[in-house]
Amino acid sequence: MLNTLKGGIVMQQINETEKLVGRFDERERQSLIRIKETQELIEQNRRLTKNAREIIASASELAAAVGR
Repeated sequence: MLNTLKGGIVMQQINETEKLVGRFDERERQSLIRIKETQELIEQNRRLTKNAREIIASASELAAAVGR
């Protein structure tokens, strides 16, 4: 009977550990998704900034040409 009781406790501990590991894995997966989304936003922002600078430079050149 003692072995059965110990076995039950061990199984309960294993189940609890598996649940904790599962939650940890899910949080880690969500973190990796957020990191990838952040990297994509940074790259999009870089491209938009580059495009905006090119547009501003072109507008400045046009304004200078019109002013001549």
